[in-house]
Amino acid sequence: MKNKNLLLSTVSVTGICLLCMLFATHTVAKPKTKDAGPNEELTSLQTQVDNIEQKLNKTVKLMNSLSGKVKDLGSIEAAPDNYSGQIDQLDSALHVLESVAAAMSNDFVKLQRQVSQNARRASYTDSINFEILSQLVILENRIVSLGASLSETKSIKDTEPVSRTPVSGGTYKDRYLQALTFHQNGSNEESIGLFRQLLNEDKYHELADNAQYWIGECFYSMKQYRRAIVEFEKVFAFKNSNKEDDAQFKLGLCYAAMGERDKAVDEFQRLIDYYPQSEFITNAKQFVK
Repeated sequence: MKNKNLLLSTVSVTGICLLCMLFATHTVAKPKTKDAGPNEELTSLQTQVDNIEQKLNKTVKLMNSLSGKVKDLGSIEAAPDNYSGQIDQLDSALHVLESVAAAMSNDFVKLQRQVSQNARRASYTDSINFEILSQLVILENRIVSLGASLSETKSIKDTEPVSRTPVSGGTYKDRYLQALTFHQNGSNEESIGLFRQLLNEDKYHELADNAQYWIGECFYSMKQYRRAIVEFEKVFAFKNSNKEDDAQFKLGLCYAAMGERDKAVDEFQRLIDYYPQSEFITNAKQFVK
């Protein structure tokens, strides 16, 4: 009888504690707030999933233990009537626990699905934002590039008067300016041809690195981004080039234009790390947030 009383007490305490724990802690997914972004919602949902999973595991474990104890009580012979009534109550409580566990399991599955949906939505939102930012910066940079070429043309003309000799037989600077003019007018093939001619003639000229850079710009303007990347990378072979940060920024834009986000971010981060004084830092930082 002593063992029976002890077993019954154990079952009763276990059942009561389990019920208190479940009804005190069982929660369902919180409604989304308008201010929460997809990443915040995703983090919140994942936390809820983890909490419900832990509670569900504890519930199943304790429920199995309680079920075993109830069976042990039921197998004891000649149980007094009051014990039988308590056993019936505990058995009913066990059924309630099974229902709660089933509800928790259902919530768990729903939250998992919601987490998966939000993860896809967050990824899609980030992708769309990156694409919009890319298009805006690319458009802005086209204007900046055109302004840079015009500014460079003016600077060279102010430094040294342009020869009246025909371009085909003019000085290096004359032909360089003509190549820039081709680019400004959208004649990129002619521009590339003339810039390459200048590089083949004298790759150590003070304008050679600029010529190499503008070849990349020409391919970029024609949306031949793979070829543009190859040409921009060649700029770094020139010692003390004043076009290194320009080329580095354009590498990021090329990858962004092709939708290769990770590579684009890597190139923009490299610009931030190696050229902290560059005029393109602000735009680069927008891509690596």
